[in-house]
Amino acid sequence: MSTLLWLLATGFAWGSPSEHPADRTLTIQFDPTTRSLQGELHQPLATERSFHLLEGLTITSATHGDNELAVTQEADGRWHLPLDAGAADSTTPVTLRWEGTLPQADSGSRHQVAAEGSLLPTRAGWYPHLSDSAMPLWLTVSVPDGQLAVATGSLVDEQYADSAPYVARFYHPNTREVEIASGPWRLRQHESEGVQLRTLFPEPLDAAFGETYLQHAAEQLALFQARLGPLPYTSFSIAASPAPIGLAFPGFTLLGERVIPLPFIPHTSLPHELMHAWWGAGVNVDYPSGNWAEALTTYLADYALAEQRGEDDDMRRRWLADLAALPSHQETALLNFRGVPDPAGRLIGYQHGAMLFHMLRQRIGDEAFDLALRHFADQWMHRTADWQALIDAFSMASGESQDAFIMPWISQPGRPTLHIASIKTQAHEDGYRISGTLIQSGQHAPWPLEVPLLVTTEEGPVNVRQSLHDAQQTFELHLASRPLSLEVDPGADLLRHPGPTPAILRQLMLDPTTRVLTLDETLFPSAQQVLGRDAEALTTPVNLQDEAQPPLLVIGTTEAVSDWYQRNALPAPPQPIVSAGEARFWMAPGTQIGLLSGNDAAAIRQLAASLRHHGQQSYVVQEQGVQGQSAETVQTGRWPAEDSPLNVTFTANDFQE
Repeated sequence: MSTLLWLLATGFAWGSPSEHPADRTLTIQFDPTTRSLQGELHQPLATERSFHLLEGLTITSATHGDNELAVTQEADGRWHLPLDAGAADSTTPVTLRWEGTLPQADSGSRHQVAAEGSLLPTRAGWYPHLSDSAMPLWLTVSVPDGQLAVATGSLVDEQYADSAPYVARFYHPNTREVEIASGPWRLRQHESEGVQLRTLFPEPLDAAFGETYLQHAAEQLALFQARLGPLPYTSFSIAASPAPIGLAFPGFTLLGERVIPLPFIPHTSLPHELMHAWWGAGVNVDYPSGNWAEALTTYLADYALAEQRGEDDDMRRRWLADLAALPSHQETALLNFRGVPDPAGRLIGYQHGAMLFHMLRQRIGDEAFDLALRHFADQWMHRTADWQALIDAFSMASGESQDAFIMPWISQPGRPTLHIASIKTQAHEDGYRISGTLIQSGQHAPWPLEVPLLVTTEEGPVNVRQSLHDAQQTFELHLASRPLSLEVDPGADLLRHPGPTPAILRQLMLDPTTRVLTLDETLFPSAQQVLGRDAEALTTPVNLQDEAQPPLLVIGTTEAVSDWYQRNALPAPPQPIVSAGEARFWMAPGTQIGLLSGNDAAAIRQLAASLRHHGQQSYVVQEQGVQGQSAETVQTGRWPAEDSPLNVTFTANDFQE
């Protein structure tokens, strides 16, 4: 008896599907090696009578109660149930059975099928998607011996033994989506905070990193649940994929096998994907109205953990510097972000959005902010929410509408630049006075702002918040002791242009018009490594004085790049860099020109392969690794920036009566 038929006959000790007539019950037998798949779907009959199946899969039977249904197929792979099916009894479930061989996955496929790792994503044609209505899901998956599987929802039970198929059942209380992943994994697990945490890694990764990931997941789960309430699933699995991905699904995440060994992943990608169990894989995103989940996840995972380590100030400044590197034609409103993988879209959807939540938290306070999160989770878990639902939760928790504050930040592209003007100082018998004007500029200004002002006085710091909802606002500060300095937004707490910034690699990476020029045609492949685009041979002079000249990345040997740099009279770097190390990258200060050079082609290739991790740097220097090891990065940094115009220093003479 096949595993599928055995499951259908025995119910695998969990009861028959008829015990849940209002649920969707899905039973799948899947063999990644042969790509064979058999399935049975049992669910209420929906008004939708059409569905798609991948080529190679065919419906073998369709019934409505005791009645056989005549299913038809069109040439485009769509199948149809008869329109009159269930007209007299729409409460009786329909049962569909299908089988066949999944097509070989190619670059255009949504599914991945291989013994090394498989992913059957939702609505990819491997099962009949008959309804867009969310409903409870009972999902049973069987894979051959040597494979394990994970799927949508909480793990209910599993059964495995030597030389026997692995069978697991999952439950989701309300979903439209169904996903299954499998691989030649080793299972490692323990219970933490009422959740069964699991790693599903190939044997070498399991031995080296399985326990590390479980430990970090347990620590992060405790922090997140203390703030947000219980994880919406009773299990959470961290599974490895041969594909270079990091994806969150209800109850599990898939991480690429190549990134799992990287030491920072348990501190970055892992908590981010775990947080998605609440936002995106818990409360669902209404994508047509904008993706709020990535911003909220970034703030509550990446930022919250940086805050715990005392690194939140640095993170905010990095975010603002990255956003400042966005070309103006790449700016778009946060509402337009759907989750696209392009770097510009990610900066807006993740960093811009996270900074908005940071400003909101400072505006309404920690207690109201966290109350809103718990209320939002309680009200919308396993349902689909839009931006307005999230805004309403913050309005409820704070006791006042937050629409006027939030909507401009999500509906308008860009960020303001702040200025300070007309500073006047006076000394009085009862203290000192500073007055001036705060100004915000930008194509879509004004935005609503609560601007932090820090006055350093002889007796200590004085912090003030000044509303700035118009293009400009006067202010007046009364102080008991003599002021020494005034600084606007000293902690980089506002979503704004950070002011004078040094040239960084990110500027070249984000601008799609950046030209890649090589001084040697044999170095063309290195251009693809850095920016993912083709290079041009530098055969004619480039007019660097032309204001319309797009950003440039010039690649060549140490001597060739040094000569080109001198001939074009580019600004001298603040420190020796042109021949430092075996290979080096640097931005010509004050320009949009980057230089990548090395003592030989191998040194250039090694640096080019790692530069994508150094987007926030003005320069990177590598030395050859010891005894054939990979090259070592020995210097990174940013060129000095000009002094901020938002800092004002006072002397005693400024306060003469």
